[in-house]
Order: sequence, then structure tokens, then C-alpha cells
Amino acid sequence: MAKSITGEALQGPVTKEGHEVEPAGSSGRTELPDFEKIERSQGFKNLMRKKKLFLIPATALFLGLYLAFNIIISYTNWLDAPVVGDIPWVWVFAFGLFAMTWILVTVYMKQAAKFDKMAEETLKEFGYEEKEDIQ
Repeated sequence: MAKSITGEALQGPVTKEGHEVEPAGSSGRTELPDFEKIERSQGFKNLMRKKKLFLIPATALFLGLYLAFNIIISYTNWLDAPVVGDIPWVWVFAFGLFAMTWILVTVYMKQAAKFDKMAEETLKEFGYEEKEDIQ
């Protein structure tokens, strides 16, 4: 345990419950996985390729539509025409952006679960199956 200038014992990091956190490496596990070896593995490369195939188009769609909306309403009057009664296309587009956001979040959550399984399988190949206890 470390001591202060006055010689008093300093307490290490504490959890919300007031328990002292054990120093790194004292949890019983002696070694970490070889992350460089994992990074070179085919399973990890496949995981990263699939993540990029999903994330890049999803991000491009999301940002593209949001930026297009701002550009269209700022510099044109294309969306001023009424759809039904006094409701113009701009409102349809704007609410469509909300719908797109919720749909992308839902699809991403389902894809993230698949990515997590792929990551766990890759780690199992290297004998690292321990799950961290998140509180």
C-alpha cells in the first residue's frame, strides 16, 4: 500500500460499495491473450471485414440523408410542395429521418450481437473464454 508524505497509508481505488479495488494482475489470471496473434488470425480479419461492410454503408446512408436534408431545405424549394392538405414534403422527409434513425439503431443492435458472437469465437480459438464481470 502506498504512503503519503506524512506517512499515512493511502487507500487505492474504491468501488461504489466502498471495497478497495485489487491492483492489476492480482485477480488470479496470470497472462492476457496475445492480442497481436489474435489480430493476425483469420477469424478476427473476417470479423473486421464484416463490420466494415455493415458500418461504412450504414454511416454513409445516415450522414448522407441528414446532410442532404439540410442542403435541400437551405438552398432549394423542392420540399415546399404539399403532400396532403397543408403538410409539405419537408415534414415527411424530416419524420422519415427519425424513422431511419430508429431502423438503423435496431439493425445495428442485431448486427452487433452477431459481431459479439464472432469475437467470442475468435477469442475461444486462443483459449480466452473468461467474461469480464461488469457492474
